[in-house]
Amino acid sequence: MSERLSDSSDEILGRRLAAELPRHAAPGRLRVAILEAAEPRARRVSWLPPVVAALATAMVLVLGFVPMLPRILPADPTERLMRAVVAEHTRAALWGARRAEALPAGLPWLAQQSGISLREGFVGDDRLAFAGAEPVYLDGRRGLALYYRDRDGHLLTYTVLPAPDLKMPDRGRVQIARWRPALLRADGAAAWLWKHGDLACFLVAELAVPQDLEEFKDYFARVRAATEPVAAN
Repeated sequence: MSERLSDSSDEILGRRLAAELPRHAAPGRLRVAILEAAEPRARRVSWLPPVVAALATAMVLVLGFVPMLPRILPADPTERLMRAVVAEHTRAALWGARRAEALPAGLPWLAQQSGISLREGFVGDDRLAFAGAEPVYLDGRRGLALYYRDRDGHLLTYTVLPAPDLKMPDRGRVQIARWRPALLRADGAAAWLWKHGDLACFLVAELAVPQDLEEFKDYFARVRAATEPVAAN
């Protein structure tokens, strides 16, 4: 009988302890450690670091050699020269002249640097304002650029380059007074092209609407009549 009382007392004591004693949750770190120990360890990908390093090296080599690759240039020399002149006009429109010289005061220095001199030079009127001149180097040729602004502030660039072998295109010729320059277009700009002896002359502008062409003809006549470039001695 004493054994039954002992068992009963132990059972009652166990229930009291379970009900009355405080319970504390296990630390989170212990739970994480148990879960990590239970999961199988993933195999390390040993090939990934070498592959990433090889790809990075290849990208560096590609980026290093791309600027050294030859650029694809137009085969036609007139088109190639035209694109170079238009690109220089765009640069001047965005950033201005590198060193704008006045005429005629800056002509000796300009002739020395560009290889081009002017017997006469258009220095502006009531329609076009002279904005400076500077030597340029385009398509492997030294030349001279004169800048003008119309009454709306649009830039016009008159560029002279030595081009003894350049032939005037048959298409695109337009009669303006006593001259027949060729009207060329490239990269959103238009240009009059004509020859003055062995020199190629360009007058470049952006034409926003067809009506601008009539003004562009007038600008050509003004510049052409008052400008006579010659090769500097």
